[in-house]
Parts: sequence; structure tokens; C-alpha cells
Amino acid sequence: MMTDSVDVAQIVECPLSLPQQKRNLLLFASCTGLQYFAAPVLYIGVTQAALCDRLGADARTANLPATLYFAMTAMPALIAWAIPSVASLRRNLVICYLVTATMLAVMAIVMFLPVSNTVRLGVVILQGAIAGSAMPTAIAYLWEAIGRGTDESRRGLALSLAFGAGPLLAVVGSLGSQLLLSGEMGGWEIEWLKYPWNFVCLFGACVPCMLLAAFLASRFVIPLPDVDSTREPFSKVSDLCGGIVLGLAALGLYHIQWEMAGHTMLTVAGMLFIHHFRDILSQRLLLWATLVTVLLYSGNTIPSNMNLYTLEVLGDLPENYAGYQNTLRFGFKVLAGFLLGWILTKTNPRAGILLTGCLFVTAQVWAMFATGTAYLIAFGLYGAGELVGVYAPNYILSASGSTQIRRNMAFVTMLMVPAAPTGYLFGAVSDFLSTRDLTAWGVTNSRAFGFQASFALCAVMMTLGLILTLCLLQKRPKRSP
Repeated sequence: MMTDSVDVAQIVECPLSLPQQKRNLLLFASCTGLQYFAAPVLYIGVTQAALCDRLGADARTANLPATLYFAMTAMPALIAWAIPSVASLRRNLVICYLVTATMLAVMAIVMFLPVSNTVRLGVVILQGAIAGSAMPTAIAYLWEAIGRGTDESRRGLALSLAFGAGPLLAVVGSLGSQLLLSGEMGGWEIEWLKYPWNFVCLFGACVPCMLLAAFLASRFVIPLPDVDSTREPFSKVSDLCGGIVLGLAALGLYHIQWEMAGHTMLTVAGMLFIHHFRDILSQRLLLWATLVTVLLYSGNTIPSNMNLYTLEVLGDLPENYAGYQNTLRFGFKVLAGFLLGWILTKTNPRAGILLTGCLFVTAQVWAMFATGTAYLIAFGLYGAGELVGVYAPNYILSASGSTQIRRNMAFVTMLMVPAAPTGYLFGAVSDFLSTRDLTAWGVTNSRAFGFQASFALCAVMMTLGLILTLCLLQKRPKRSP
């Protein structure tokens, strides 16, 4: 089992000076803000689904970029094993941003070159996998940087600044993406910006953002432990590696419709993951918090279907509304981010999970029943609910012992892996009902009903997570030894 030899004071009472802590806080917020500014392409889902739809993909395939994004989020745990040294934190964070910038440049180039749609579709799916490897790893390192580089008493302020002010940049970026993808916004119109140039410009414009994030990441001040961690034998992570390989193989089998073999491999992969993190899951509170987080994270995989449903509810191409959808998504997140950060300072860690989870469920209910442009509000509610990805990790962080902070935060980021198949499941549900011309609830369009059914399934899964939160999670978790 990997541990960090670090004194409790390094986590609860940071040894850095107040100016250094403020510097780390601002760097944390700045890096997070740049990620938000590039969110139209880094938040795998809406934009990628619209592009896949333009490339002629069905709903299952259009969900693959997001599915692979979540499937690859086990990488933080592997990297935590491969490079456990605290001294390497800044360097590794810089590398994550540089890899992301490179993949975005490749996307822009492939959309520019005269290649087949099959090749382009493959690169879109690859971008989901690369983003799933690099960005969650960067986020895990950012959490560690703020955990080691600021006092715990300032964490609420850091969250409010990063996840309240940060989404303002996502709103700006989303409005820019709307202008680029549709070629018009309000009174502005760009005549020459047609497909594929709209996607070329969108992906290319985000490259400088990640390069700037890489530079800022190199400026963190990280207090080092007296004795740094060392790498453990490969046998310590062999089960995790096996789980990742089998999980990816299961997704491939699902895609070629070998469901039984896919179920088998996914089950074995899950058992390997459980075995690898058995020390964490043996703690009852962390076990229940893990189950709650996985159920709520299933909501993170639904935006591809929400974007594809645009054609049915608004009668226009998904790409023509992708920017507006992201604008509402992050605009609501601005308000929710400030409010929830303040609530966290006044209440308890469990309250953050409950509030964001309720918003997540409300978004799916709204999407099921809204018509016309009112449907777009679902993306705003969804964006506010996405902050469960901040407050679920914060709950587990609050319950983590000082020697387990890095491993537990890597574990939390990896909890998107068991949620990954739900994205493909939602796409498969909508395709299944659509191709068989099945309808219910007074809906006459089978394609529309398929998407609505996937929204309902997502809402049920998240509601179960909320019930478990109320019944099993303490308001203020005690730190594990």
C-alpha cells in the first residue's frame, strides 16, 4: 500500500507563509479558470457529440468520447504509483497540460486535412481518451497542491474562487464556441466560418490556454515532507492495470455488440479495482461515500445524449446550439459555485453533495418534459449539478487521514471509471428504443422517446445516490487513521 510520509501539520496547518499560500490559492484558481475557459473542448461530451453527429455517427458512437474519457480516469492512480514523489508534483502537472495542448493541436490539424470521416471520428474518440488520462491527473495534482500548499481553513475560499469565478471564463469560452460553431451569434456573423473550419478554429484556439496553464503550474510552492515517498513494486498495481485493460476491452466488446463477453470482462475489471483499493473500501464511511460518488457521477456521462436530443426538441443541428448549451451550463455553475462555497463554510461537507445531487436530478427531469427553447435550461441546471465533482471529493478529503491524501484523491478521481459504461448505456438505450420504433408517455417520436428514457434512467441512478447520502453519510466525517 502506497503512503506519503508527511506530518499532519502539512495538511491541516500548512508550513508556508501567508503570501506563499495566497500565491498557491491564486495559481489553483488560475489553472482551474483556464481549464474552464477551454471547457467547450475539454469537457468531453457536448462538443464531441455534436462533431460525431456531423461525422455521421449513431448515438452509441457519439457517446464513446465521453465514455473513454471516464474509462481513462484511472490514470491518476497509476501515476501516483509510478511517480509518488512530492518533489515531482509541479513537473507532472506541467506535463499534463502540455499533453492536453498537443492533443488539441492534433484535433485541429486532422479537421483541417482532407481525410475521411472515419479517421476524424477515430481522432475525436482518441481525444476523449487522452483528455481522460491527462485532465483528471492534472486535477488530482491541483487538489494535492492546494491540500499541501494552503491551510485547511482557507479551502472553502479556494473552492469558492476557483469554482465560482472560474466558470465565468467558461461562459466566455462557450459564447466564443457558439460563434465559431454556428458562424453567428446575435448580430455577429462570420460568412466564411463553415464546417470543418469551425471545428478547426475551436480546437486550435484552446491550445494557447493549456500552454499558459502549463507555465502557471510551474510556479506552485509545494512544501516537501522530511521523507519523500518511494515507488512500490509493480505487484502493488498489477490488479489496477489488469482492471484498466479489461475495462477498455469490455467497452470494445460492447461496441461490437458482444454484450455477454463485455459483461464478464467488466465484472472481472470491477473485482480487480475493488481488490486494489481494498484498504480504502474496508473503511465503512469511505465505502459508502464511494458508492454515492459513483452513482452521482453517472450524471456526468449524460450530456452527449442531451446535446443529440437538440434535433428532436429544437429541430436544428446539435452543433448550432452546443455553444449556447455550454454557456448556460457554466453560467449556472458560476452562481452555484459562489453559493455552494459559502454554504460549505456555514454547514457541513454532506450538504454540498446533497445540494449538487438534487440539481443534477432536476436537470434530467427538466430535460424529459421541457419543450422548445425552455429545454436549454436543463443545461444550466446540469452545470450547477456538475459541482458534485467538487463536493464529493471534498467529503472524502475531509474523511482522509494525512498519510493517505494523495492515494485517496487519486482514488476519488478514478471513481469516474465505474461510471464510464453508463454513458455508452445511455446511448445504447436511446438507439435501442429508436431503431425498434418504441414509444410511451404519449410521445409519438421513437427517437425522442429513446433520449427521454435515457434521461429517466440517469435520474433514477442519481436519486439512489442521494438516498444513500441521507441514510449512510455523516454530516461531518471523521478523519481515518
